[in-house]
Amino acid sequence: MDGKRPEGYSEDAVMFSDYMRVLSRRKRFIGYVTGLFFAGSVVISLLLPKVYSATASILPSQQGGSLGIGAQLMGQFQGGLGAIGGGLLGMSSPLDVWKGMLKSQTVLDAVVVRFGLKQAYEKETMEETREALEDNLSITRSKEDILSITVYDKDPVKVAQMANAFVEELDKLNRNMAMSSGGRTRGFVDERLKETKVELAKAEDAMKAFQASNGAVKLDEQSKAIIEAFGALKAELMAKEIEYKTLQSYSAPSNPKLQMLGTNIAELKKKLAELEDGGTGAKKSSVFIPTDRIPDLSIQYLRLLREAKVQETLYELLSQQLEMARISEANDTPTIQMLDTAQVPEKKAKPKRARIVFFSTIAGALLAVMTVFVLEYAEHLRSADGNRRS
Repeated sequence: MDGKRPEGYSEDAVMFSDYMRVLSRRKRFIGYVTGLFFAGSVVISLLLPKVYSATASILPSQQGGSLGIGAQLMGQFQGGLGAIGGGLLGMSSPLDVWKGMLKSQTVLDAVVVRFGLKQAYEKETMEETREALEDNLSITRSKEDILSITVYDKDPVKVAQMANAFVEELDKLNRNMAMSSGGRTRGFVDERLKETKVELAKAEDAMKAFQASNGAVKLDEQSKAIIEAFGALKAELMAKEIEYKTLQSYSAPSNPKLQMLGTNIAELKKKLAELEDGGTGAKKSSVFIPTDRIPDLSIQYLRLLREAKVQETLYELLSQQLEMARISEANDTPTIQMLDTAQVPEKKAKPKRARIVFFSTIAGALLAVMTVFVLEYAEHLRSADGNRRS
């Protein structure tokens, strides 16, 4: 032969035909392995226990009681002592917090004990049982802000009960946190209210003493306006500072609400300073005269009256906040709105037997083909080695 290949010769075609001859020669082996995988997957899929799933869906409460008393207090005097709710952990939505709470040790342990899962899962420790329960729990949040809690178990009745139990335990923990926050706030406000009551009594007594010594002092309308404005701003500043200290006691410095309160406090202090000296430069007040220019005859009375006004306004604000804190502390209404309760499933969630058999059979066929080519290659090497020796 001259070494020339025939016209139309294709190495790919030859290689493909070689492969087909190998597969044809080993077709019994391939069929045997594939059939073995098919039969084995069928048997295994039939032996696997049925697992059911149930899903409960929840929404944040429309009453705003997501994590405490924040929403109820927000309407009181531009926020009053609020923001103990969703802002507690600096998150944009209570659903983000709830996802973490549902997988907390408190909630998981409550469900474990409630359904005797330590024995059901055949675990020796609570930690192992907790991990097994987490493996059977799926929590997803939709773009519509719906939180879905899905639980898997072999018992269709129990799986629905467990899914609903997670919601119940979350609500219980949520309310305990709300009452705890309300109690903490109530104690803080109550103490501050007692102090304010004493300060108010002192201011009133000082005014009475001044009037008894000097008689009635008449202030002009501008001085009265200064007192009203200063008293309202000072009381608002003090209320904001109390709110800041309350929130600071249990939240991180990065909390957006805490940072916003700090900014509000700085602005109120600036306004008070401008009100006291009449402003500076281009921002000089044209409405109020500086307090240091009020007639000397009235200045002492003005200060006494101003202090009394501050303490009176603050006392009213704190009284309102104390009442709200008491209501929140005693509040036992649900903090979670149930969208869908978990129902007893009629069909199993897994195993997906048809899928198991299909993919197992495909895997068996591929393994058999790979094995055939490995065996063919090994046989070719042995044959070539025998030829060289001969």
